[in-house]
Amino acid sequence: MKKTNFILFTMIYFAASIVLMGNPYHPLSTALIYTRYVLILFAFSILIFIYFKKNKRMTFRFSSFFSIYIFIIWILFSLSVALSEVIHQSFPFQGLFFLLMVPFIYFTVMSFMTKIAGLVIHQALFTANFLYILISYLSRPIDFLPYTGIAANPNGFGQIAAIAFITGFFTLITLSKQRRFAKVMIVAAMILSLVSVILSSSRTSFLVVGFITLIISVHYIFTQRNFKPILMISFVGLIGWFSPIREMFFNGMVEKFSSTYSEGNFLSGRTGVWQVVIKDSSLFGNGDDYFQKFFEGAHNSIVFILGAYGIIPAILLTVFLLLLTVLAFRFTVQKRRDDLAIFPLIIIVTFILFSMTEAMFGLIGNGITIAFFHVVGLLFFGEEVNKKAKTGLS
Repeated sequence: MKKTNFILFTMIYFAASIVLMGNPYHPLSTALIYTRYVLILFAFSILIFIYFKKNKRMTFRFSSFFSIYIFIIWILFSLSVALSEVIHQSFPFQGLFFLLMVPFIYFTVMSFMTKIAGLVIHQALFTANFLYILISYLSRPIDFLPYTGIAANPNGFGQIAAIAFITGFFTLITLSKQRRFAKVMIVAAMILSLVSVILSSSRTSFLVVGFITLIISVHYIFTQRNFKPILMISFVGLIGWFSPIREMFFNGMVEKFSSTYSEGNFLSGRTGVWQVVIKDSSLFGNGDDYFQKFFEGAHNSIVFILGAYGIIPAILLTVFLLLLTVLAFRFTVQKRRDDLAIFPLIIIVTFILFSMTEAMFGLIGNGITIAFFHVVGLLFFGEEVNKKAKTGLS
C-alpha cells in the first residue's frame, strides 16, 4: 500500500501543478488541461475504490473537539462561498467543491489511505516537484534570468523549487541511516532545487525556504537533541557560497530586493490591487469574474476570497487558517518524539506563506494546495502519523 500511495499521490501532486504552466496571458493548451484532469481523476478513482473496499463501515472519528470546531468553520466558509456564487447568479461550483469534494476526497479518503499505509506525502511531493525541475532544465535552456523553466512565470518555478527543497530536506532527515546512496542523491537534488530558487529570483520562495528550514532545524535541536539539519544546511550553504551560485544570488535575488525597496515598490505593485479590493469589498463579494478587470491577479488567497466572494468568507477562511496552525503546532508538541509529527505544521505554514503572495485556492489548486488539504485531513481524522514511514518506500 505504501508504494501504491506514493505513486498515486505523486501523480496527483504532479498533475495538479500543471496549472502553474499557464497564466491569463499564456493559457494552458487544451492537451495540458485534459491531461491534468485525466491524471487527477484516474488517481482519485483508484483511491476512492480502495477506500470503499477497505473502510466498509464509513465511520468518521475526529482527533479532538478542537478539530471539530475547525471543521465546522470550514463548512461555514464553504457555504458562504456557495451563497456568494448564488447571489451573483452563477452555479456554486467552487462552494460545492469546498463543501463536498474537499472533506470527502482530501480530508477523508487521502488521510485514510495515509493512515493505513504510512506517511509518504513528503516523498511524493518532493518527487512531483523535482520532476518539474528536471523537465525544465532538459527542455528549456537558461538563456536569461529570472529563469522560468516550464512554468508560466519565475514565481511559479520558484514555488516548485522551494517545495522540492523543503520536502527534500524533510525526506533527508527522516530517512533511515542505512540508505546512504538515497541521502546523497537527495542532497544533490536539494542543491539543484536551491539553485533553482535563486535562478527564479522569487523572493517569496527564497524567504519560505529560509523560514521553513529554520523551523525544521529548531524543532530537531530542541526535541531530538539533533544538530544534523544544521550541519546539512551548512554543507549545502558552503557549496553554494564557493561556487558561481553566489554571484547569481547577488545579481538576481539581492538586486531585486534592493531595487524594489529603493523604488518603494517592495511588493511589486500588489498593495495597489489590495487597496482597490478592500475598497470594493462587500459581505458576499463581487463575483467569480471580479479579478478579470485587473492587469494582475489578487496575489493573495485572502484578498482573492475577499474580492470574489466577500467579507464573510474571507473572515471565516482567516479564522480557519489561524486555528489550523494552532492545531498543527499542538500536534507537533504532543508527538514531539516522532520525527514525522512536524510535517503537517510544515506544509500548513508553507501553504499559508505562499498564500500571502499568490491565490492558492481553486477548483483543484496546485500540488501544495492538495498537500495542504491532505495534512488537514490527517489532523482532523488521523490519530497519529505512522512511524513505519521512517523506513521510506522499502
